[in-house]
Amino acid sequence: MQIIKHNNLTWIDINNPTPKDIEYLKNNFHFDQFILDELFVPTMRPKVEEYNYYLFMVLHFPIFIPRKKRTFSREIDFIITKDAIITTHYAAIEPLQVLFDSCSLSGANKEKAFGKNTGNLLYKIIEALFEFSFRELNHIQQKIDEVEEKISRNPDATIIENIAIVRRDVANFIRTIRPQKTILDSLTIHGLKFFGEQIKPYITDMLGDYARVMDALENHKEIIEALHDTHESLLTTKTNEIMKTLTILALTVFPLTLIAAIFSMNTQIMPIVGQPNDFWIILGIMLASTIGIFSYFKMKKWL
Repeated sequence: MQIIKHNNLTWIDINNPTPKDIEYLKNNFHFDQFILDELFVPTMRPKVEEYNYYLFMVLHFPIFIPRKKRTFSREIDFIITKDAIITTHYAAIEPLQVLFDSCSLSGANKEKAFGKNTGNLLYKIIEALFEFSFRELNHIQQKIDEVEEKISRNPDATIIENIAIVRRDVANFIRTIRPQKTILDSLTIHGLKFFGEQIKPYITDMLGDYARVMDALENHKEIIEALHDTHESLLTTKTNEIMKTLTILALTVFPLTLIAAIFSMNTQIMPIVGQPNDFWIILGIMLASTIGIFSYFKMKKWL
């Protein structure tokens, strides 16, 4: 548990709540027990609820783990009163810790983040989370650039795996971020009742941050889908060219094989065989048939 205070406002941040942490919140803030119980168990869907003297809100934000090369959803629970904000989560959240440390080390940053009410602090926390989410999209942009470069150089089948990874990351981001829109819209209603009109500009900015992240995600989604279609088209064209070459080769070899098979038949009477220069005559027939086939292919513009 970390606690920081300023201007009669308090921010308590708890990573992986313990019974001792919950007991502290119960004794000092007297929250409803069923809300405190929710802090122990991850919530699958985001939500915002209003109670007698506080708001309870659950948000999810995407966090990219480079070691695992995957994007995971991280939950943050908020309990918001007139003079305190409690944030709880089940794993370290980098932007939260960065903002908390910034407020701890600098009075100016603390004043800027806390302002005069918890509405300002809530806005700064959510803004930091959306800013971090926007920066997290950089790794997707890098992967898209790599896929584009590979397609331009050599569109082979191995690129499919790279495209699949990017599509999975984009899908995970969208699945995590998109539901926040409903929560921010609900916060407009609950926030105005709880904080008053002063919260309205903050919520407008939050919605703007959300829109910026979603626009970037939709753009990435469109690009990777276009690259996927381009790669499929190039791969199909390449496969068709290979099949065309193999078909022409097979059609070229077939008459030679047929001629060789005919003249190798064990019959009493076989034209040409046994005649002077029979080998060269048969070879000439094979060469003539090959030239004829290639000429036909040229005439049909298959070569």
